[in-house]
Amino acid sequence: MGRFKAVGVGLLLCGLAMGARRVPAQDVSPDREQEPTGDVERLPPQDVAKRNALLQPGIALLNHGSDEAALTAFLSVLTTYPNDLTTLRYSAAAAMGAHENEKALDLFQRALAQFPKQPWPMRTAIIVLEARMNRWDDFDHDVKVLRQAKKSGMDHGLDGNTGFVIDEFESGRGRVQTVIYPLQSSRYHTLYRFLLPAWLEIDPVAIASAAKKDKRCQNPDFQPYFDAESDDIDQAAFAKAHPDKAAKGERSYSLDSYQSPCVQALVKFYPDGEPTYEALRADVLKAIKGKP
Repeated sequence: MGRFKAVGVGLLLCGLAMGARRVPAQDVSPDREQEPTGDVERLPPQDVAKRNALLQPGIALLNHGSDEAALTAFLSVLTTYPNDLTTLRYSAAAAMGAHENEKALDLFQRALAQFPKQPWPMRTAIIVLEARMNRWDDFDHDVKVLRQAKKSGMDHGLDGNTGFVIDEFESGRGRVQTVIYPLQSSRYHTLYRFLLPAWLEIDPVAIASAAKKDKRCQNPDFQPYFDAESDDIDQAAFAKAHPDKAAKGERSYSLDSYQSPCVQALVKFYPDGEPTYEALRADVLKAIKGKP
């Protein structure tokens, strides 16, 4: 399938705010200076040293997982440096880790409004927050922008990354993490992959049966998942049923479960075109809970 990267802003979003598992972090530490744009100037060198000293208590709290206390500390620094990118990013990261979602979104948007050329992890963090708050119209818009940016090949901040974590949610049987593949990776043109807890078995009978028949199916490191995919084999029927949509490049989709290296099952077919992420997410939850 290829590589994917976790949301990362500062030291944390690769694991602290998202609770990410097995996801390589992206190096976007707030300590790395970003090129500011617009009317906001860099801090003078003497102010940078003062700011860094003021940030240190919050950073220590953040590194120990005390997100709420870190947020309080960073917001105090923000009163002194309200337009400073580094302080805004640390504050937003702590707010996200503390699940102060409205505050985190406001801080990220303030940073992007003043420094619009920030790396994509800040923008994908906003997408994660939109999913947390069920702001699906905003989510769909920003995911569309992400997909277009990746497909254009012009945004070098996205080069080398096939997938991006855009959501994590509770299923009732463990947390699910969603990766989007803007270029629709693999032979089945996967758009979204819903990564399940490694121990979660949707159909233990099928898994055991496959493992008994073929030892290659006994892979303790396999992480089960659902894929929203668009198999080429289904597109002729889609083009016949929806010639106008097909002419615009639209495709039909399916939701498939992969419970072991050898166990695949169709969960749902979407014959009329690409479903919304919200609809896919709901269908994944139904499948996990064993509801039709």
